[in-house]
Amino acid sequence: MHRVIHLAEFGSGFVNPGPLVGAVLVKEHNVIGEGYLKTYGAENAEIVAIKSAKGETYGAELYLNMEPSLDKGGMELILKAGIKKINVGIINPKFQGENLSVLRGKGIEIELGLLKEKCEELNEIYIHFITKGTPFVFTKWAMTLDGKLATRTGDSKWISSEESLNFVHKLRQRVASILVGENTVKIDNPMLTTRLRGVKISNPLRVIVSKYGNIPDESNVLSVDKNTKTLIISSERIPEHRESYFLNRKVDVLKLEEKNGHIDFKDIIRALGERGIDSLYIEGGSTILGSAFESGIVNVVYAAISPKIIGGKSAITPVGGEGIDLMRNAIVLKKVTHKVVGDDVIFKGYV
Repeated sequence: MHRVIHLAEFGSGFVNPGPLVGAVLVKEHNVIGEGYLKTYGAENAEIVAIKSAKGETYGAELYLNMEPSLDKGGMELILKAGIKKINVGIINPKFQGENLSVLRGKGIEIELGLLKEKCEELNEIYIHFITKGTPFVFTKWAMTLDGKLATRTGDSKWISSEESLNFVHKLRQRVASILVGENTVKIDNPMLTTRLRGVKISNPLRVIVSKYGNIPDESNVLSVDKNTKTLIISSERIPEHRESYFLNRKVDVLKLEEKNGHIDFKDIIRALGERGIDSLYIEGGSTILGSAFESGIVNVVYAAISPKIIGGKSAITPVGGEGIDLMRNAIVLKKVTHKVVGDDVIFKGYV
């Protein structure tokens, strides 16, 4: 099952909004076939594993991290191959175990729950999207040991180590969309693309929150091609000439209602979900992160802490907004883990 999970991860960034699925076919303690879901709508992992099998498949066991969908001829192939047992990590929330019941009815033994927690974490994006209909939301920031996002002059390059930056690009590879506000575009002029060596790259949809389209025309995020897309989320009151400018540059515009002078994050994720976007990585600055937490839409937090101290009362902290009034009302993360990456420590926790 560890091998299954490893295989499934090769689909990261390419199967959205589908699940990450791997498959291993075993007979007499030997792996005779394996596969994974390569892209959304491609051949199912179990089909690839059975088709790749070397030798006789009759009496073999199939290992899957998630309940199979049984479409694209999967049911017929499993039966024809003579699979005697299927070991599954978790049920697919789309099918609620119905497909496992069908397989049992065909005389195939089913064992459910192998590496259950790891399988759930692997597909936390998919599970959330299928059950909620909105994107699974990550936030990530890099800060100094004294809790600063940038110096008092706004300089933030580079707080974290090169290894931490590589970790960021792995997150970008995993998600369907990445979001920043217009201030980040103005100050940093980021590309917001995925840059990893030795692997096939998937760029997330770049989502820019800009109420009235006030971002420089030379911004990198306005350069789009078939592999790099941008969506501007604006107010319904965006000037017509700015909307037309973006559209002429093949940049999409999504207009949402202003509420109390700002665009509500709950409206943003609802609209993204309706577009089939299953995950959102917020890499914005203090203001955007503050709004995200105040709206209650964040699911997971990654915080990279660098062993640097810069001080300064006016230096920017990661999460802005009004803030919590009393410590007893603080947001307390759950299932917190951490690991050392380069010189930094990266914390992960669930809201």
